[in-house]
Amino acid sequence: MKPLLLAAGLLLLPVAAVAGPDSAQTAAICGQRTSCKVGKTFDAGKSPAGAPLAVVAIHLGLADKPKDQDEGCLAGNARDGGVEYWVLDGTAPPKQVLQLCNDGYGMAGVGEDEVEVGPNRLVHRQSGGSAWRWSMDITYSLAPFRALTEQDCSYHNVSEQSGTLTDIDYRTRLVRALAKDSTRRDLGVGCPSWPKPPQTFAARIDAETVGAYPVVAPGLPGKAAIPAGTALGNCVPGMTTAGDNGFMVWGKPAPAGQTAEIRTIGLGSNTLIVQVFDPVPATAPSGGSWIHQPHLEIWVGQNGEEINTMLPLGQMTQTGITLDGTVHQGVGKPSAPPKVERWTARDERGRSVAVLRLAWPDEFALINGVTVVYSQAEAGKQVRLVATAGFANNRPIYVPDVLALAGRPSTSDRGLCQVRDGRLVAIE
Repeated sequence: MKPLLLAAGLLLLPVAAVAGPDSAQTAAICGQRTSCKVGKTFDAGKSPAGAPLAVVAIHLGLADKPKDQDEGCLAGNARDGGVEYWVLDGTAPPKQVLQLCNDGYGMAGVGEDEVEVGPNRLVHRQSGGSAWRWSMDITYSLAPFRALTEQDCSYHNVSEQSGTLTDIDYRTRLVRALAKDSTRRDLGVGCPSWPKPPQTFAARIDAETVGAYPVVAPGLPGKAAIPAGTALGNCVPGMTTAGDNGFMVWGKPAPAGQTAEIRTIGLGSNTLIVQVFDPVPATAPSGGSWIHQPHLEIWVGQNGEEINTMLPLGQMTQTGITLDGTVHQGVGKPSAPPKVERWTARDERGRSVAVLRLAWPDEFALINGVTVVYSQAEAGKQVRLVATAGFANNRPIYVPDVLALAGRPSTSDRGLCQVRDGRLVAIE
């Protein structure tokens, strides 16, 4: 069975058809919009409460085009008012979940939408761009309606070295990214491919592709601040010295009972908040070097050409920060260090954690990417390093951009996280 090509350049994959909305539901959906027409209705299984679920496509004429679209939406060689998708959840009032108006989605005019419906799921694929091309693939649950996962591709259509694929799990706020090795040639234009089993996500996927765990700037309601004394809670997953959500780049993974956990969030383009739980007691370092104390290493990209992989040392800045908040100049390109504010708190498991707010004087200090490293020490010596990216020649092979989740589908209403009872916690 061939896919159905609908108005507004929308490709709707065929699934089982069910009865459309009744007259009361149609009235609730269309209201006073005279051009509103009910399209196909698609079976979406059942809600967690056992109610039948369906998704109905609604087509609009130019008379009911979105207010911000003066010329309407692309519909083949014509224009119309776009397409909406509404969920029918048992006897509950119909709920609009998507409003699509393909205006080309960028200067190149190559925008496309594709929607697929399954049991309590809706997948929306959208692409567009100009010289920079992009696509996003978002999976939603219908009851309740929320984004579950997203995979985004971004690349320049004449640059083989560009191309980043980002994978977001909104349920855990875990983000992973793939990028091309910028030292390679003949890579082809486009984004890397996500590894297929049995291949797994890694710091080096293959000779052409590297991976990393980008720092997340979680969606917060409004302009919510993170006051001193706040623990990061379960807002973002932790990287551990056992190798969870990070890469062991030096030493062996920590044994049970000695595993440190590091959580990091971004705020704006120049601030990080890093929380560290380390059960290994700190001892006086041999030789007095900060290298042998428990410490963070923040590697900041300094390449202004949107290249984030395989950077030479002169295009990165390393800053060392011990857990007492003392800043130590590292290697790489000299740069103004961050100001550090330190406090202690209790995380959601009742553990004592050190929290460091790092604020760089340059408003855009982090726009060229950042890699976070934690060094765990034992008996006054460095024993292991875990990092958000892989290492080669004593420096990160990838400094991914900080990923802002604010404004994405799951954060358009309330945000992803909020401060509650002294902790930054996920909004369920």
